[in-house]
Amino acid sequence: MKFRISIILLTAFFLLISGCSVNDENIPEPAQTATPRPSPSPEPEPEPKPECDHFWKPPDCHNPYICFDCGETKGFPTEHVRIDANFQEASFCLLCGDINGEPLEPGFISSGYTINATAGRPYEYTTITERDREATTVGAATLLYIDFFESDIDYPQRAGYEYISTRLMITFDDENAAQNGFRYLTGQLDFFGFDSGEAAVIYDTFEDSEIPGFKIVNRKLNFFGEDYDYYMKHTQIQNEWIGNISYVVLEYIFLVPAGYDGIVIYLSNAANWTETGSRVISDNFDDETLFFRLRAQTG
Repeated sequence: MKFRISIILLTAFFLLISGCSVNDENIPEPAQTATPRPSPSPEPEPEPKPECDHFWKPPDCHNPYICFDCGETKGFPTEHVRIDANFQEASFCLLCGDINGEPLEPGFISSGYTINATAGRPYEYTTITERDREATTVGAATLLYIDFFESDIDYPQRAGYEYISTRLMITFDDENAAQNGFRYLTGQLDFFGFDSGEAAVIYDTFEDSEIPGFKIVNRKLNFFGEDYDYYMKHTQIQNEWIGNISYVVLEYIFLVPAGYDGIVIYLSNAANWTETGSRVISDNFDDETLFFRLRAQTG
């Protein structure tokens, strides 16, 4: 019995030794298989957007109809509704306020004239003498003040209008004036609607008005595109020598649309007035003519 066991053990030992010498090259490599990629997840179907009931903002001059909720647009912007330019404003759109261009050029400026005098200071004034039309005398002209008011005891209120009051003082103290007297030429014009070719008129030709002492000027004022009648009162309140100085004071009062700034008083050499035939207003002017604008003091 012991002998049999030994043989079995030796045999097992031999087999173990023989197993250690087996060549690895004879062992086939295991087959390689590709790892399958995971299937992509299916993209979700987009949910349909709910239809917009559209709450439309009306079009304007810059945008078509626009939906307040979704921003969708339709149609086209509206066209501008433009107001024509006038002397106070450029052309503009009533709908959006868009401004186009410039106000109209005042006729006084386009005719080549310039406001060259202001209230409160004296200016040299040369004019002819009364007895000798070839001789001249040199004095001084001062616009004493400019006052604005709606009404007072003597001047009734008129809706949408205001009064402009001023006084022009002319003084002479030279020998020519003392010996031969003097003549002066003064008047008024509209800074904006001025037309140098318009017929010259004098105050006495104006139509009487319902306001005591005032006459209706035979031209109209254009203010913000509307034509207005205006009224004028002209009075010589002083004409006398005091010592060696002659004083002439002229008062002008105008009733014009409230805020109007185009009334101009001029003072020129009386030699420019021929007193004969039809003439145009610009014939009254020369290079030394003084122009006072009764609200704006420049221009």
